[in-house]
Amino acid sequence: MAVSMVKEEAKPTVFCSRNENHRRRQRQRVTFKSKCRDGFVTINVSGRRFQVQNDIFEKYPDTLLGSTRRDSFFDDKRNEYFFDRDPELFTYIIQFYRKGTLHFPEDECACSFKGELDFFGIVNNHLGDCCYEIFQEKHDDFLDYQKRHAKAEDTDFVPRTVRQKMWKLFEDPEQNVLGLLMHYTSAVLILVSVVASTVETLKCGQQTCGDKYSEQFYIVESTCVIVFTVEYLARLYAAPIRFKFMKQFLSIIDVVAIIPFYVALIFPDAAGGPFTVLRVFRIFRIVKMSRHNTKVREAGSSLLASLSELSFVFVVLTTLVILFSTIIYYAEMGDEDTKFVSIPATFWYVIVTMTTLGYGDMTPFSLIGRLTGIVCSLSGIMVVALPAPVLEKNFNRKKEEGRPDKEDKEKTGDSKHSSRVSSSK
Repeated sequence: MAVSMVKEEAKPTVFCSRNENHRRRQRQRVTFKSKCRDGFVTINVSGRRFQVQNDIFEKYPDTLLGSTRRDSFFDDKRNEYFFDRDPELFTYIIQFYRKGTLHFPEDECACSFKGELDFFGIVNNHLGDCCYEIFQEKHDDFLDYQKRHAKAEDTDFVPRTVRQKMWKLFEDPEQNVLGLLMHYTSAVLILVSVVASTVETLKCGQQTCGDKYSEQFYIVESTCVIVFTVEYLARLYAAPIRFKFMKQFLSIIDVVAIIPFYVALIFPDAAGGPFTVLRVFRIFRIVKMSRHNTKVREAGSSLLASLSELSFVFVVLTTLVILFSTIIYYAEMGDEDTKFVSIPATFWYVIVTMTTLGYGDMTPFSLIGRLTGIVCSLSGIMVVALPAPVLEKNFNRKKEEGRPDKEDKEKTGDSKHSSRVSSSK
């Protein structure tokens, strides 16, 4: 049974090109040129074509599609503009030109979307309120991920000179038996020095242990200081950039920890005078343990990374302390026996109340003063709890930075396996 098929004739369309047969086989393609009667343009993005009006690009002359730079992407044969970009993300680019507001797809990679914006010359400030925070959070997370997993430039560096070998020995002691020996020796001497500085203040009969066994404590102190001095000078000699090494926090702690010994050695008569305060600096040697403990370094790095958030909390605490101290002072000034004699004197009560310490040496008796104390304690709990999530997040980031990547683990595993095989052979 024969069935006749009738084809619908396509309506004639006017194009800018002269080849009518070619145009009927292809989709409608027109360029940005003013000769096009209908004012539409065709943009080919990796095989996916978009037909849009030319007027929408004139509002943004600083972008790629709104400037003359687009002419370098024009295809004369196909009479269209071709971009080897992501067609899915280009949909949001076109919507920006049409509506004037940029939207970010939550299921897409923020870095890829940022790359498309940079290519087409669109600033991310045009993002709508509904998408801006989400995009910034994802983009910042990606940048943090790149920093955490960025490989060091000197990963494959092979030390050749004596200075380079010494620096490698100090910075990566696990690769050498001598480095491990120096690492643990320094850690033990730090503990011995801190314990000696603490024990010498105990009472041994009628006098302190430091005075009774002064010779023994002096020998221990001298030994530790000599080792610390040699270690610091060796690190300073082996450092790639000595001035940068001297400005580091742990390097400053090394100098501060050994200064009291040499001051007392040069000025023995001033041991009980103004230089006595320098003996307090010896306890800073405990900070040197962070060089031998990864967890301590991670905690210090997380605190440093959270400095902006902690400064905000400090500003809020300072504001609340001044506010509550002023209210409590004027509420208690009518009492003759009050301890809130001034606003600065009231700072102590407000600080110990907001930090939930509650020392109890100062207590308001008026109704307004007690109500203010209640509000002060409750607000202190909330303010002190503010930086906890930020500190936890930064600590986890720093913890991940210290973890080796999967590729590094595989390399080390392969190297161990190959060494075992070679040894067995």
